[in-house]
Amino acid sequence: MKAMIVAMLLVLLVSGGAAAQVVVEAGGPIAAGDMLQMVVPGRPDLDHALVVNAAGSVEVPQVGEVRLIGLSIGEASVLLKQRLRLIAPTLDTVELTRAAVVSFRVYVLGQVGHPGAVEFKQLPSIWEVVRAAGGPVASADLRSARIIREVPGGQPVTLPVDLAGVMDGSSFPDVELRDGDTLVVPALAEGVSGVPSTRGVKVFGGVGVPSIVAVDGPTPLMDVLMRAGAPTAAANMKKVAWVHQVDGVDQARVINLRSYLEQGNPEGNPLIHPGDTVNVTLAKPGRIQSGLGFLIGTAASLAAVYIVINNAN
Repeated sequence: MKAMIVAMLLVLLVSGGAAAQVVVEAGGPIAAGDMLQMVVPGRPDLDHALVVNAAGSVEVPQVGEVRLIGLSIGEASVLLKQRLRLIAPTLDTVELTRAAVVSFRVYVLGQVGHPGAVEFKQLPSIWEVVRAAGGPVASADLRSARIIREVPGGQPVTLPVDLAGVMDGSSFPDVELRDGDTLVVPALAEGVSGVPSTRGVKVFGGVGVPSIVAVDGPTPLMDVLMRAGAPTAAANMKKVAWVHQVDGVDQARVINLRSYLEQGNPEGNPLIHPGDTVNVTLAKPGRIQSGLGFLIGTAASLAAVYIVINNAN
């Protein structure tokens, strides 16, 4: 009888042609920090090493974020297969394995998608850590990030790190992380509030985050405004007031930033220097909008006169 049951199970497994092949491993439910290896036979372009972030999800380049926390390896394999079928409808085999040992843990705090601990089998780069933590959010001050490192028998040390180049791929910090490091990505307002005015640009008015923006040297106006949260919808792009010191004397100019944005006019995007002040003026309401109170008052007055005349008749 037992032999018959085993034979029937083998037949079912072999005959399930359209079913996904799943490699199931022991180790309990998937948890944050797990390292997973996804292999799709016949489609090496879909093979990926996946890291479960603090929110319990993995980032699959072709289909985006997939939440796997709490699932078994088998359940996760089936879910990944279903997602990948969106781009590969004939896909029927997904193999998922879990690394046995996680050796390196880095903590990420502040303005990232999923703050918390991220773990890796090998020593990660800063970019890998930021990516595993969900990437920076819009309010992140990438230039003022820092690494806090425990020192045996001493006080923790802080290592400043500029992550601004990570977003456009222009540069990557060469600071080598260590197991147990903490990466702090501050909010833009926090990151610039402590910058001395002589080393930054005072930006206020119609921007997302009025603040003192840190700059290392002459910086295009548009770059300065983007670091201050970008111009708001109410900003008057034709009238950006700029105060710059020449030979110890403050000189004021009005910049037409719109001419740069629409025509590429370099005069609309001058170099702003540390210590300068920029005021993005606000657009004035239109004549119809500003005269709305007058119109309403006039209409009310006419209605009152009309009522008086009718009552008199």
